Order: sequence, then C-alpha cells, then structure tokens
Amino acid sequence: MSSFQQTFEALDPSFLAILDISNTARCSILCRAQHEETHATYHKPATGQAQRDPQRDEDLLFQCASLFKVFIAACLVIIIDKLSLDPSTTRYRKLEGAWDKPFTVVFNNLVEVENNKMRPLPGDPSVLQVLLHYSGVYDINHILLAPDGTPLQCFRDVIDRISQYAKDTRDQQVEGESRIRYSNANYILLALLIDKASGSLNEFLKEYIFKPFKMERTFLSLEDLHSHSNESQRQSHVVSSDGRRRIFRPGTTLGLFDVVEIAWLGPYTSAADLGRFFRGLLSAMDGESIGLFDKAVSQSLGASISRINKQAGYTPCGLYTSLNSTGPGSHSLNRLISPDSNLKIHVLGKTPSGEEISAFYLAGSATGWAGTVYFLPNKRTFVVVLTNTSGPLDASDLISRLCLQGIFDLRPRKVSSWDVSNYLPSRSTMASAEQYRAHYVALAGQIFNENALKIKEYEQLDDQPDTPTSDCPDLPGKYFCIRNGQYLHVIDWKGEDNEKTEGVLRVVIQSGTKSCQKLRFTKRGEKFRICSPETFFDLAIDCFDAWKNLEFEVERDDAGIKSLSRQGVHLKDFFVQEKP
Repeated sequence: MSSFQQTFEALDPSFLAILDISNTARCSILCRAQHEETHATYHKPATGQAQRDPQRDEDLLFQCASLFKVFIAACLVIIIDKLSLDPSTTRYRKLEGAWDKPFTVVFNNLVEVENNKMRPLPGDPSVLQVLLHYSGVYDINHILLAPDGTPLQCFRDVIDRISQYAKDTRDQQVEGESRIRYSNANYILLALLIDKASGSLNEFLKEYIFKPFKMERTFLSLEDLHSHSNESQRQSHVVSSDGRRRIFRPGTTLGLFDVVEIAWLGPYTSAADLGRFFRGLLSAMDGESIGLFDKAVSQSLGASISRINKQAGYTPCGLYTSLNSTGPGSHSLNRLISPDSNLKIHVLGKTPSGEEISAFYLAGSATGWAGTVYFLPNKRTFVVVLTNTSGPLDASDLISRLCLQGIFDLRPRKVSSWDVSNYLPSRSTMASAEQYRAHYVALAGQIFNENALKIKEYEQLDDQPDTPTSDCPDLPGKYFCIRNGQYLHVIDWKGEDNEKTEGVLRVVIQSGTKSCQKLRFTKRGEKFRICSPETFFDLAIDCFDAWKNLEFEVERDDAGIKSLSRQGVHLKDFFVQEKP
C-alpha cells in the first residue's frame, strides 16, 4: 500500500467522527495527489454511526452552489479567448477583447430588443473586473431568494433592477473601503452574458465542458436531473441546534428553473464529475488538450487576480490563498454562522521543511448542501468534498482541510491556539499525525457547539405563536417595493380547507411570476416577524446573512397602514401598501 493510501486509511476514522458530530447524511470525498487518487462515499443512518460505503456510490448528486463559479469562468475564457477569434464562426465575434470592456457595453451589444438592455453599472466595471469581484455589484441574496430558500428572481427582474441596486449600495460605500467584495450577483451577470452570447448556458456547458470532460452526472435542467436520478440520490438535509436531522423541503427541487437560478445555486453534480474536470485541467496544463481546453486556457483560469492581501486574492478559479493563512475555510458555512469567532480561522500551516503552499479554494453552500474544493495545480493535487447536509457544522470544510493536512503533512505554528483542549483526549502517547487528527475531531465538536448556540437563538425567535388576523385586521393586503420589484402579500389565512373560524396572518413574497411558500407572520411587540411555515425551524441558511433581519416595521398615516419596511444588510427596503 502506498503512503498516499495509508494516509487516507489513517484519516478514515476522523472523517467518520466528523460526520457523526455534524450528523451529515451523505458525503463524497475525492482526492488526487500527483498520479494517485482515492474516492470514497459515506452515509450516516437516521440512527447509528456514520459508515463508509463498501462500494463508492458515484451516482450520488449534490447541488454545488458557489462551486459552479469556476465553470462560469471557464465558459468566459473559452468564448473570449477562443471562440471570438475563431474565423470559422461569427457568432461570438462581438466578445473579441471583451475582458477590458465595460460589462454593460458588452452585454448590450448582444441584445437586440431595446427594453432588454441593461443600464450601466456604477463605475462601469469591465467583464474581467466583474469576474474578479472588483468594483462589481454587492451581494443581492435577499432579492434573489425568500427566507425559506425559494428562488425569486428571473432574467427580467435582474435586467430591470440590478443597475439601480448597484448604484444605491455603492452610494453607501465608505471612502477608502476596499473595492473587492465577493458577490453572487457578479456571477449571475456573467452567466446572463454567456447565455445571451451562446443562446443557452446549459447547452454551451454541455458542448464545451461537460461532454469533453465526460461529466455525465452533472445536470442543469430539471428534465435531465429527474430522468437520470431518483430523489434519494439528490436529497438535501438540515440539522437543528440539538442535532436532529430532517430532509429539507422533501419532494422539492430548487434552483434549475432558469439561468438566474442556475447561476446562483449551480447544477446538481457528483464528486466524480468534479474530479474529471480538475483532472482534465491538470492534463491540459501538461499539454494534453481536452476539447478547447489547452494549456493556455487552463492556466488563464488562475492568471488574473484581484489581490486582497499578499496571501490571498480572487481569481477566475476561486480564492487563491496560502494554506498557512486564514484564507482556507473563509467561505465556509462554519464562518457564516459565527463570523466573529476565532475558533474557525486556524491555519493549516507549512510542510516540515518550511515550505508554504498555496491553493485555489472554492466553497459552496446552500440550504441542505455544503461543498469544498482545493485545487493545487503546481502540486498536481486537488481535494473535493461534497455533503448533502447543512447545520451547525459544515463537515466538508474540516474534512477537506484534514485531507490537505494529511497529504502534505502540514504543521500549524501553534495547534494549541485552536482552543479545543476541553475536547481532547490525553495526547501523551500520540504521534504528531495522531495529534492533528485528534485536534480536527475536537475542533468539529467545538464548532458544532458554538454554531448550535447561534442556531438556537433563531429557533427560539422562530418559535412564535400564530397571530390572529383579528389582532391587526388592517394589516392584510398587498405591499410593493419599487427598489427590488417584489411584493409582500399579507394574508388572512384560515387553512388549506378554510377549516378555521378565525384566520391567522401569513405572508408570501413574490417577484414577477415566482413566489415563496405561505410563511407565518407573527407579531412581536410593534414589529412583525417572518417565521417558518410550520412549527419547526425551516428557514434557509441566508437567515444568518442576507435575511439576518426578518422583522418588519409598520408605518401608519391618517389613512391607515402606509408601508412595511425591513433593514437589509446594505439598504432598507420599503414595501408600500397598494390601495384597492
């Protein structure tokens, strides 16, 4: 058995322990170093301990969320650097040299219908700047989705609203503040550009990436997904603060309705398919072209950078970061829940010889899903960890870093600074590698407990009794927000069969043709709070970020209720009541 295989055999008990602590239902791990590779899948039953599958299950599907961004970047490289220069076709000629041109100019040159054109973004960022999150658009997750995770925006909504929203948020920018700000909105704009140039983002990806790389378990349409998988292969789960696990929105597939949803939540894919892509990039870098991916195309994915500091910056291939910095794990769900915690910013360290290693780091999370990828082309190494569970602990984050720790024998300067001593067994007889593995398991327990406290706070706020409509009979109605184009429908709800004699308040958020479930709208003091549709906490992970504030203030005038308003992360949105 090679040392590479021995490393992962030794890590296996730690993987299982982390999956037990997080109560992760399914996990797929694929690692490659030089010319050796290992791929394993794991499951944790409803009762009992996590287990490694006797035969790895390559049919498991995971929604990859922000891991999809590398494919959007790859599409742009193919179009701008290859197809726009191809003398045999004129289809992509308008994108020749597009990297340095203003994004809206490039986009509008592709649009024939005048009212489908986009107003200029503030500062006129170029296509490359949008890709690198430099002078792009602030995060718009609270507009993209409802608090229950339902996608709300479509092409028309983005075209109509994005420029004004970008201007409004830019007006709040403090002088001297960094112009680098990671945002899903930037990738949505780029996905719309690819879709408009090619005629179909889905078909373009199939032709130029999925088919050449033999990615047969990656799906960007509901039809393809449902015809090639069953529900058990693509189920997402959420874990409560007390460790209970349940299926999230059973029978519901979120995120593949249109190009905006695809760009935001990404396709359903497998660890094996992601491995085929990154393995193909390594082959292309070695001179073995795959389709249009040659050495130049593959290298260009990591060539440009908007530098945050000396050790990190955004590239088309993700965050380029030193493993001896706090960059790894920075986009994990673990840090989203407790952003001010020092516990989750420990570094991986250097090799025993003192070598400092850097990697391209991608992390993707959506409610019920969490995944992490590290791509190290100079070391001919990549690590892919996908899970179908979100909760107090993002297992993909710790497992992926534990893989890197084992592959390169990384040694942090001070393991004791991880502050997990209360969770550790006696270390007196442990070898160095054993100590690191024990620290990771202990760290998992500590992170779970710390994040569970945050989740518990939301669960308690969510556990509010229904508010009878008779307590506020003037509240039901339709409210419109001109800034984001959304409606709040406050409803006097008497049950699906109108079995109640007295109704209770429910609220539905609508944007264009899309709308969320009927969410509970409960009175808390002088404000009204959005709560889960049922009696258990069932809101999306964005309640720790874009929907951190779920409470609406009521403004009245002489005519009655004038508006409902909510202070968002960047701006305050006013929903004005529409009078009959």
